[in-house]
Amino acid sequence: MRIRMLNSKYEIETLKEDEEVVHLSFRPSNTDIMQIITRCKSLKALQLPSSYRKTLSDVAIKFLEMEDVELLEGDLKSTDISMYMEVDSEE
Repeated sequence: MRIRMLNSKYEIETLKEDEEVVHLSFRPSNTDIMQIITRCKSLKALQLPSSYRKTLSDVAIKFLEMEDVELLEGDLKSTDISMYMEVDSEE
Protein backbone atom coordinates (compact mmCIF):
# COMPACT_ATOMS: atom_id res chain seq x y z
CA MET A 1 0.00 0.00 0.00
CA ARG A 2 1.31 3.43 -0.89
CA ILE A 3 0.77 6.16 1.70
CA ARG A 4 1.20 9.84 0.85
CA MET A 5 2.89 11.63 3.73
CA LEU A 6 2.14 15.28 4.48
CA ASN A 7 4.39 17.11 6.91
CA SER A 8 2.54 20.43 6.86
CA LYS A 9 -0.74 21.89 5.73
CA TYR A 10 1.12 23.74 2.99
CA GLU A 11 1.67 20.41 1.21
CA ILE A 12 -2.08 19.83 0.76
CA GLU A 13 -2.00 21.68 -2.55
CA THR A 14 0.52 19.11 -3.87
CA LEU A 15 -1.89 16.19 -3.42
CA LYS A 16 -3.01 14.34 -6.52
CA GLU A 17 -6.60 13.40 -7.25
CA ASP A 18 -5.83 9.66 -7.15
CA GLU A 19 -4.30 9.56 -3.63
CA GLU A 20 -5.99 6.79 -1.63
CA VAL A 21 -4.26 6.94 1.76
CA VAL A 22 -2.81 10.10 3.29
CA HIS A 23 -0.80 10.34 6.52
CA LEU A 24 -0.75 13.70 8.31
CA SER A 25 2.28 14.55 10.45
CA PHE A 26 0.62 17.75 11.63
CA ARG A 27 -2.51 18.59 13.59
CA PRO A 28 -5.18 19.28 10.91
CA SER A 29 -7.96 21.82 11.15
CA ASN A 30 -11.46 21.16 9.82
CA THR A 31 -10.52 23.23 6.77
CA ASP A 32 -7.43 21.08 6.16
CA ILE A 33 -9.55 17.90 6.27
CA MET A 34 -12.08 19.36 3.84
CA GLN A 35 -9.34 20.49 1.44
CA ILE A 36 -7.78 17.01 1.44
CA ILE A 37 -11.11 15.30 0.76
CA THR A 38 -11.93 17.80 -1.98
CA ARG A 39 -8.56 17.33 -3.71
CA CYS A 40 -8.38 13.52 -3.40
CA LYS A 41 -11.43 12.06 -5.12
CA SER A 42 -10.20 8.49 -4.49
CA LEU A 43 -9.37 8.95 -0.79
CA LYS A 44 -10.08 5.80 1.24
CA ALA A 45 -8.21 6.51 4.49
CA LEU A 46 -6.65 9.33 6.46
CA GLN A 47 -4.03 8.43 9.07
CA LEU A 48 -3.05 10.54 12.06
CA PRO A 49 -0.83 9.98 15.08
CA SER A 50 -3.01 9.00 18.06
CA SER A 51 -2.24 12.27 19.89
CA TYR A 52 -3.64 14.27 16.93
CA ARG A 53 -6.59 11.92 16.50
CA LYS A 54 -7.72 12.65 20.06
CA THR A 55 -8.00 16.37 19.28
CA LEU A 56 -9.86 15.99 15.99
CA SER A 57 -13.25 17.69 16.11
CA ASP A 58 -16.51 15.76 15.97
CA VAL A 59 -17.40 17.73 12.84
CA ALA A 60 -14.25 16.53 11.05
CA ILE A 61 -14.89 12.93 12.12
CA LYS A 62 -18.50 13.10 10.92
CA PHE A 63 -17.42 14.61 7.60
CA LEU A 64 -14.94 11.76 7.07
CA GLU A 65 -17.68 9.23 7.86
CA MET A 66 -20.07 10.89 5.39
CA GLU A 67 -17.40 10.68 2.68
CA ASP A 68 -16.64 7.01 3.53
CA VAL A 69 -13.06 7.84 4.48
CA GLU A 70 -11.62 5.59 7.17
CA LEU A 71 -9.78 7.32 10.00
CA LEU A 72 -6.64 5.44 11.02
CA GLU A 73 -4.32 6.00 13.96
CA GLY A 74 -0.61 5.47 13.60
CA ASP A 75 2.80 7.01 13.24
CA LEU A 76 5.02 6.89 10.19
CA LYS A 77 8.60 7.92 10.46
CA SER A 78 10.46 8.61 7.27
CA THR A 79 14.24 8.54 7.19
CA ASP A 80 14.38 10.23 3.81
CA ILE A 81 12.63 13.07 2.07
CA SER A 82 10.28 10.89 0.07
CA MET A 83 6.68 12.01 0.03
CA TYR A 84 5.45 8.41 -0.23
CA MET A 85 5.95 5.41 2.00
CA GLU A 86 5.29 1.80 1.01
CA VAL A 87 3.88 -0.45 3.72
CA ASP A 88 2.82 -4.08 3.59
CA SER A 89 -0.94 -4.42 3.71
CA GLU A 90 -2.41 -7.13 5.88
CA GLU A 91 -5.16 -8.77 3.90
